[in-house]
Amino acid sequence: RTQGRPFVPWHLAHDYVMGSASRRHGRCLAAALIAANAASVSTFMVSPAPTRLATAPLPRPLVRPRRPAVPLSRSGRASASAVQADFGDDELCETTLPVPKWSPPSRAEMLEGIEDEEVDVLVIGGGATGGGVAMDAAMRGLKVVLVEKNDFASATSSRSTKLIHGGLRYLAQAFQSKLPPNSITDVIKNLRFEPEYLRIVSADLSERAFMLKSASFMAEPLPMLVPLYRWWEVPMFFVVGLLYDLIAGGNRQVPPSRLISRSSALFEVPGLREENDAGEKLVGGLVIFDGQQNDARMSLHVMLTAMDAGARCINYAEVEGLLHKGGDPGSDGARVTGALVRDRQSGKTLRLRAKQVVNACGVFSDAVRSMADPSAEPIMVPSYGTHLVLPDYASSSRMGLVWFTQDGRVLYLLPWQGSTVAGTTDTPGPISFEPEPTEEQVDFILEECSRVVRERLGCESVRAAWSGIRPLIRDPNAAPGDTSKLSRDHVVDSVAGGLITIAGGKWTTYRKMAEDAVDACVRANPELKAKAQACSTLSVQLVGADRNGEVCGKSFDRIEVSLREGWGVSRDTAKHLRLNYGTRALQVVELARDEADKFTEAISASEGGCRAVRRLHPNYPQIEAEVAFACRSEFAMTAVDVLAQRTRLAFLDAGAALESLPRVLEIMAEEFGWDADRREAEEEKAINFLETMALPQCSVGDGFRVSPTAQREPNSSRVSRAQVTSV
Repeated sequence: RTQGRPFVPWHLAHDYVMGSASRRHGRCLAAALIAANAASVSTFMVSPAPTRLATAPLPRPLVRPRRPAVPLSRSGRASASAVQADFGDDELCETTLPVPKWSPPSRAEMLEGIEDEEVDVLVIGGGATGGGVAMDAAMRGLKVVLVEKNDFASATSSRSTKLIHGGLRYLAQAFQSKLPPNSITDVIKNLRFEPEYLRIVSADLSERAFMLKSASFMAEPLPMLVPLYRWWEVPMFFVVGLLYDLIAGGNRQVPPSRLISRSSALFEVPGLREENDAGEKLVGGLVIFDGQQNDARMSLHVMLTAMDAGARCINYAEVEGLLHKGGDPGSDGARVTGALVRDRQSGKTLRLRAKQVVNACGVFSDAVRSMADPSAEPIMVPSYGTHLVLPDYASSSRMGLVWFTQDGRVLYLLPWQGSTVAGTTDTPGPISFEPEPTEEQVDFILEECSRVVRERLGCESVRAAWSGIRPLIRDPNAAPGDTSKLSRDHVVDSVAGGLITIAGGKWTTYRKMAEDAVDACVRANPELKAKAQACSTLSVQLVGADRNGEVCGKSFDRIEVSLREGWGVSRDTAKHLRLNYGTRALQVVELARDEADKFTEAISASEGGCRAVRRLHPNYPQIEAEVAFACRSEFAMTAVDVLAQRTRLAFLDAGAALESLPRVLEIMAEEFGWDADRREAEEEKAINFLETMALPQCSVGDGFRVSPTAQREPNSSRVSRAQVTSV
């Protein structure tokens, strides 16, 4: 009955007992059950050989041998009769989904003729905010070009805590002048009311709802537990949770907050400490809900949505200066009319003309502002936010942890992408394109985590570490070097020459920041005011979100079902693809099937001709076909782009990324036709980057880090393995 397949879903084992007459109905019932709760379905290994179970390797993603194309109906879906004719009655599954056909224009196509006409808006900066500005302006009917010096979302936008949130600390700061309170006396003594913080929380929660709706395949609600160790914290945090939900309103897109008992808290987070450092026993917990995302890929999908609306978005295009007319930069009457841009891939310099230029460069905004007006005062204050990635067992798979640190900040321990993210810090530092965590920052996070979890976390548990630089806005009343009291709200700034700068804010508010920036452009430029439509991004669905409901009816569990049942992909890889690509996950697997010789491998001739989709690394669900897809359809130009921003493997495990580097280079060399010199240069850049993602020396436990010079095979540029150095 299994026709020699090595890995058979549980419902086929059921059909084996019930007989072929019930097979079709059994499969449809199973698909419905999986769609209802994809995470709860088990997979059994059924084999005609009794010894198979004892010697079988771990399940790998499978694809069935390619069959002739199935005729599609007018709607683009394969008709039931066509599918039945192709697969046979015993293989008919109503979860078969059509593969979306949209792909963005190539980088070369977007560069073609880019100097020939004056565009309406030129956006400098390809992070979350810049992509949001490009999307907003393009959807208003404006001609838009975006340029980014490096890869899209290669700076702060890929180095966040991965949260979509309203700001629990802001809510607390609205009523408390000092955090955290250590007694009920502290609560009373430090009472205050700052409505500005409530305004920020309200705006952030509104944008949280937007993000959860606009890309629901990637942005998901995440429960987080605030552990409570004092009796008076129970009523206080009950009010906190109630206020958080009331401010969010009826459109919060997440379940309501709730108090849970001590036993429930220990059940949800088994590793939680039962008493704190002061010997006070756990009395309960507050469960609040926010959202979680994959930040770099979310930014990419924002960029793809902007391209779909007509924007030209070019990475590796560096602004070397601004174009002016009417005088020298900063003089009366001078106006910014475009930018000199160097294509870092071809070396060609482009003169891009625009009616309005928007500066969305985050912490690097002051550099562009000084191009427009050399006398402009700096407004950016960089703040380092360091994060550590730990194994999945360092957190509960059901919910995250959030608590106030001893100095009044908020720290998170969250499940993410099959691992655990711990962070973040908030310390001043220099502006850098490749910020690195310091020993003190790593020690701080590990020590704080050990305050709330039973098993002490040390450096030996850290798989990757990174720092992002927050673009805080200078407050003239703040003490020098104090970043915790600087504004997280965004500002729209205009300097001499008409350059519009959008800065500050946070990931959650990227859409509102973009709307305010484009509104400022329209107000400042009569030519734009005459043609710009009203902002429409509040209802936008990003590319990959099944905007018309034609692929999966916006039920993204069906994509997982289709990948597993229709394409034979393993459970963890199906979930990974759905979470990171949405409907485009079907395109990734189609690429693997169409080029099976490159991206799959035969298991054995005795197992029904099935082929396994090759993973980049055996411990992670990323597959090799994602590398080619990133090169062809996601504008990846370097190995770092693939490992860091597309597959996120560098952020999950620096060592695993280093071990995967040779295969990534091999695939990209074939895609782009790299010679040996270019390949070696890419390898060096990737190793140098991964060094910044590895753990620095720290004093909490025995750690390791990736050596800057990895071991190599003799007479080869390939990295054979990571050189691990004890510290």
